[in-house]
Amino acid sequence: MAKKEMEIVGAGPSGLVAAMTLQKAGFQVKVYEARKDVGCRFHGDFQGIENWSQEEDILETLDKMGIAINFRCGPFYGGRIYGPTGEQLDLQSKTPLFYLVRRGQVPDSLDQGLKTQALEAGVEILFEHRKKTIEGRAITATGPKGADAIAKGVTFHTDLPDQSLTILDDEIAPGGYAYFLIHEGLATMATVLFRDYHQEKACFEKMKQAFQKLIPYKMSDPREFGGFGNFYIAKSEEHGPRLYIGESAGFQDFLWGFGMRYAMVSGYLAAQSIIRNTSYDALWKAQLLPFLQAGMVNRMLIDRFGATAYRILMKQLKGQAEIRPFMKEKYSMSFKKSLLLPLAKRHVQSRVKDERCIHPTNCDCVWCRCAKV
Repeated sequence: MAKKEMEIVGAGPSGLVAAMTLQKAGFQVKVYEARKDVGCRFHGDFQGIENWSQEEDILETLDKMGIAINFRCGPFYGGRIYGPTGEQLDLQSKTPLFYLVRRGQVPDSLDQGLKTQALEAGVEILFEHRKKTIEGRAITATGPKGADAIAKGVTFHTDLPDQSLTILDDEIAPGGYAYFLIHEGLATMATVLFRDYHQEKACFEKMKQAFQKLIPYKMSDPREFGGFGNFYIAKSEEHGPRLYIGESAGFQDFLWGFGMRYAMVSGYLAAQSIIRNTSYDALWKAQLLPFLQAGMVNRMLIDRFGATAYRILMKQLKGQAEIRPFMKEKYSMSFKKSLLLPLAKRHVQSRVKDERCIHPTNCDCVWCRCAKV
């Protein structure tokens, strides 16, 4: 019997997880990737897979989804955070607060690890193949199409010990944060801006100076990089016969921009909806929507109250002997957050729009959302 065929556009974490899940279930999967390899958006920089929003450890979740850890994945049990007036707190957790992974084309990256697993499962990946239209059932995993937040950073070698440092200061990272991650002699330093993008270079320089005062460092083989992210919540992620996953679905943490957990889980859920012939919308809304909504409310509060919100957060953090339960509460919906959600929806507006699309109905554009948003 011939295998059922399935096309996926985009070979990021969400697309690769969907691909290997479907392939293992008996489908013949083709993944179309416009770039020459996976991870081309990234530059060997460190990112964190958050492990505080849910009770289950993300590594257990990945194991249940059939994903092996064949990439750098360093557990971090806390870190130091600096507030807007220079106050500092050391945060601790008995279990990993996040797992540090590397992104890009480097051999130990998350991207390369997932690619290897997909290929070993039998997935066919067509690189440098830009898919402009899709016919029939397919999954869209093309990543962000608008900049709701941008990052400017640098990677380098260092002799400093493993650690995680974060700065909350609108002068350095308007509406966002700056981070300094070190693991096994490699470092990533970046500022994440949720507004005032024209201040990118100035904020980058201020960040380097701030961290130099806090923890003197020397850069060996520095390499600068940039990036952006996209955030929104659509009523449906089923657009005709197509399913949207990862950042093409707006699945990002509105507060701090941690999106890898959402990306991989959404890819798995989309695949399961096809395998089991069930509603993808029902699956992602049950497992992801409450966290997305909580993040939207958190983002509105940070945007509206700025430094005041940071000071309140620092006061709340100061009394926490164990940080993970506190973070889980912040990332969960509550009665108060449900009251603020309508305001948050009006406040947070996505920049995703395809001005070129001329198909108000039966649209076959790969990433356009004209019939959805």
